[in-house]
Amino acid sequence: MRIVAIEEHYATPELLEATGLDLSWLPDNPHDRLLDTADARLADMDAAGIDLQVLSAVGPATQDLPDSVAVPLARRLNSGLRDIIGAHPDRFAGFATLPTGNIDAAVTELEYGITELGLVGALVNGTAQGRFLDHPDCAPILETAARLDVPLYLHPGVPPQPVLGAYYAGLEPPLGRMLATAGYGWHYESSLHALRLVVSGVFDRYPGLRVVLGHLGEGIPFHLARIEDMLTPLAHDLERPVSSYFHDNFWVTTSGYFFDGPFELTRQVFGDDRILFSVDYPYSDNKRATTWLRQLDVDQDTREKLAHRNADDLLGLR
Repeated sequence: MRIVAIEEHYATPELLEATGLDLSWLPDNPHDRLLDTADARLADMDAAGIDLQVLSAVGPATQDLPDSVAVPLARRLNSGLRDIIGAHPDRFAGFATLPTGNIDAAVTELEYGITELGLVGALVNGTAQGRFLDHPDCAPILETAARLDVPLYLHPGVPPQPVLGAYYAGLEPPLGRMLATAGYGWHYESSLHALRLVVSGVFDRYPGLRVVLGHLGEGIPFHLARIEDMLTPLAHDLERPVSSYFHDNFWVTTSGYFFDGPFELTRQVFGDDRILFSVDYPYSDNKRATTWLRQLDVDQDTREKLAHRNADDLLGLR
């Protein structure tokens, strides 16, 4: 069975230096695995039975950097990603990095990444210098993704400083940091981001826009019935019920969420055609993820959809 994993991160020394990203506080520091896009990574993929990773620059990538750094760095990352893919075209594909602090440059980079470099979409890490993607300034990014017919992967980002101060202050630093991010906080930041896209009418303006959420939908499957009850009666300007946009414009991945109960709920809400396998490498373990995929209580046709067919269709992978 072919297995494609689509939320799989990498870094370059230049990116880590520019962002000052320090991962040493994590229990299993992924620093070296992020930097390896050849031998060790491929060996890890082989050991777990993963055929192809869709690579994305580790967050926050270039989004919080000044234009003078972010714009040229995004170009170097995307051009370098093309070279990584070119060295192993049967093992890697890639999402473009966008310098979203500069909308014109982000649009240029999205066009360049898709049309010139052959990348399969773009990954955005949370808010862009305090703006959600439903902000009017960000409309050209959404329009371009819809026109190019490529998805945007809406990945979590570190909460803005006012949110960190209000919600996560007063805790021991490693614990508070984890609570603010992978432990809880950024999943709900991402679900809020997705809901803002819906209720602001983004998908009425760009009905072909496709968005991917990680972590089994960032909590949306659990809350969607309540969301429908509470928001749709007030969303007078929308063309359709709130829940219908999640069924039509969103896909979700398994990244970091290898749990049978949440998976079954996600199946009920989104359906088998909208779920894509992901690991969240190197933050999650390849072998744990593929072992879970192989033991899922689903028929083989469904397992093939999850493992590769849905990703093949969404991203044009063959």
